Amino acid sequence: MDYEGFERQCPAGTSSYIVQSGDTPYKIAGKLNTTVTAILSANPSIIPENLEIGQSICKPQPQPPAAVCPIGTSPYEIKSGDILASIARRFDTTVEAIQSANPGIIPEKLSIGQIICVAQEKAEQFVCPNLNSYVIRRGDTLAAIASAFSVSLQSLLNANPGIVPEALFVGQVICIPIASTPLGITVSIREKILALYKYSRLYKAYPVATGKPTTPTPVGIFTIINKQVNPGGPFGTRWMGLSKPHYGLHGTNNPASIGSAASNGCVRLLNKDVENLFDHVGVGTIVRIF
Repeated sequence: MDYEGFERQCPAGTSSYIVQSGDTPYKIAGKLNTTVTAILSANPSIIPENLEIGQSICKPQPQPPAAVCPIGTSPYEIKSGDILASIARRFDTTVEAIQSANPGIIPEKLSIGQIICVAQEKAEQFVCPNLNSYVIRRGDTLAAIASAFSVSLQSLLNANPGIVPEALFVGQVICIPIASTPLGITVSIREKILALYKYSRLYKAYPVATGKPTTPTPVGIFTIINKQVNPGGPFGTRWMGLSKPHYGLHGTNNPASIGSAASNGCVRLLNKDVENLFDHVGVGTIVRIF
């Protein structure tokens, strides 16, 4: 199609962008200081793998950069009564380690709502018997989690004996019974994009790194067979193993590699993205790589 002279009529809050040579949704997101998901949401009719030079798309408003914590730590929001000593005890770390991860922090001047970086809690190392887990986020309830994973509240309670529904805390790991899911994943090796679909409609999209030419990412249809919190090292903060032995979707300790062919065949995501994906999909989710 000839796009020359054609400018898309974009909705309020967005503006037109003309696709350049070499552009992919990930590269465009970097240029425009936004996300792949925001670009695809603003352009529901485009096909990410078939962008053409001169094509007009709608660009969303730039997004402010998110706080980035060092590998092995995660953001924590200061609450009323918090001091570094109490935070260190909760996360099984030391005041010195917290100060090292937060240069410039003033222990005597912590403020409610302030974000600091702290070590991952040891509780996150818990492994569920069915290898299907979820990490509690702010605002979660067991009823909402049960609904999201298409399981009953009672089965969720049975899978987590001793859990106190009224006392869930951010970062707590719980076990999810395995059930059928409306979610599906596709990974475009060429575009370096992982797309999450819900009821066959695009739900989220994430930039990824795939295999090097000498260690390519396998093509085909697989399923997620296990999940792990904080595998560490090159696997970052989350691991989701595939039915193809020795391959999986995981985080990374090399965020600069995202968007390139850099792995030994696995699909890498930024740690913040793999944590988000991990808490949406369960064991049994279908993953199509092409």
